[in-house]
Amino acid sequence: MKGSTGAGPVLMAGSPSHGSLAASGGHSAMSGMSMGASHGAATVSMGGISMTAAHGTTNILPDWLSVLWTLVFLAVMVVHIRHVIETRGERRVWHSGHVLMAAGMLFMFAPPSLDHFNIPATFWQLVFANAAGLVLLWILVALASGRSVNALWAVIAVDFIAMVYMWSPNGFVAPITWLFVAYFAFQTFLWITNRYRALDERPIGPRLAVNPDGTITAAAVAPLVCERDLRVSMAAMTLGMAYMFAAMQLLL
Repeated sequence: MKGSTGAGPVLMAGSPSHGSLAASGGHSAMSGMSMGASHGAATVSMGGISMTAAHGTTNILPDWLSVLWTLVFLAVMVVHIRHVIETRGERRVWHSGHVLMAAGMLFMFAPPSLDHFNIPATFWQLVFANAAGLVLLWILVALASGRSVNALWAVIAVDFIAMVYMWSPNGFVAPITWLFVAYFAFQTFLWITNRYRALDERPIGPRLAVNPDGTITAAAVAPLVCERDLRVSMAAMTLGMAYMFAAMQLLL
C-alpha cells in the first residue's frame, strides 16, 4: 500500500509511531494506497477510502508480491497489445478492452517506487464506467436490431463493472467483493482449461437468422478469441484480479 514514505503494501499493525503517514486519498489501491499507523492499528487508503485495520489483520500482498504482480500485468498488457495489432474488427476492440484492464491492474498493484504518475482513482473509475457503458450500449443496439451478440461481450462488460467497483472511493461491501473473487477465480479456471473457446461460439439474442434469399439458418456470431493461445495471459489477468479483490477485503 502506498504511502509518502515509499513503502509498498505492508500493513504496519501495532507500530509505535504516532499520527499518520501522509495519506493520499485521491489515489487507489496499490497504485494510490496510503497508510497511517497509531497505537495497534493502521489506517489504509484504498481507492480513496480510509480504513482502519486492527492488529493481526491479514496482509496477503507484501511488497515483493506487489512488484511481481506489477510485472505480470505489464507482460499481459504487452501480449494483448500484440493481439490488438494482429486482429481486426470486433476482435481488435475486444482485445483492446483487455489491454485497458491490464493497464488498470498494473497501476492497481504498482508500489510507489514504480508508479510516478499519481493517476487519481476517479480517472480509472470514469474510464472503466464509460467502457462498460459503451459495451452494454453496443449489446442493446445489436439485440434491438435483431442481431445476435457474442457472449464474451457480456463477460467483458461485467469485467469493466468490476474494475469500476475496484477503483471506487465509496467503500466495499463484503458479499459483493467476495462474489467478484469467486467470479474471477471461475474465469481463471475457464481460461486454464480453454473452455472459453466454447463460450466464444455462443450467441446472445436471436438463435435463428434470415438470409437474403429467405432461408433460415442458425445465428452465427463473429469469434472474439484469436487463434493464439490465450490461456496463460488471460488466466494470469483474471487470477490477479481475484487476488486483488481478496487482498482489499482482508484489509477491511
